[in-house]
Amino acid sequence: MVDPITWRRFQYRIVFLVVSALIIFGQLLPLNTTPDVLPLIDPVSGALIQEGGSYFSLPGPDWLFCLTAAFLMRRPRWAPVVLIVFVHLLADVLYLRPLGLWPAISLVAYEFLRRQTNASNEVSVPLEIALVMGAFTAAVVVNGLFHLIFAVPHPSLGTVLLHVLTTAIAYPFVIAVTHFILRVRRAGVRELDSDGVIG
Repeated sequence: MVDPITWRRFQYRIVFLVVSALIIFGQLLPLNTTPDVLPLIDPVSGALIQEGGSYFSLPGPDWLFCLTAAFLMRRPRWAPVVLIVFVHLLADVLYLRPLGLWPAISLVAYEFLRRQTNASNEVSVPLEIALVMGAFTAAVVVNGLFHLIFAVPHPSLGTVLLHVLTTAIAYPFVIAVTHFILRVRRAGVRELDSDGVIG
């Protein structure tokens, strides 16, 4: 017979995997169908013409980071390192990003958050948001530095700042979804193991 605690952990690891897959799939959908401005030459007159329309695209939040952080701040054992690395490597492959760079950097941030959770079960929501956004900002800065060092194409500073801002705005909503819909809630004192680690 399977231990109920182990079975519950397994169920929520599947939930984490499924929701992560939905996030990745949703971000791959071509939601913006407005064409870019294309410089074309009129074959008759030889004049330069433009086709399409220019638009401002607001960088969206990092939903995957928010989801992972929300799990780690409540039930760190429901999001083990192997599962986090697998999901983020899959995202790298599908988003055509430098393979392994963001997973390695974000994993350091995740482990910092995991240690904060294990150190104290009483983390207020404002403190949690501050911790997560601090970790995310540091990870984004380090990621940008690596892009600069290895001359990898990277977004502008304004785009990066907007990305951090939208992620900060989105995180409270992710907290609400994980708490009320996914039922991922902080463990009580009775649910701590002998080492004081949240189940």
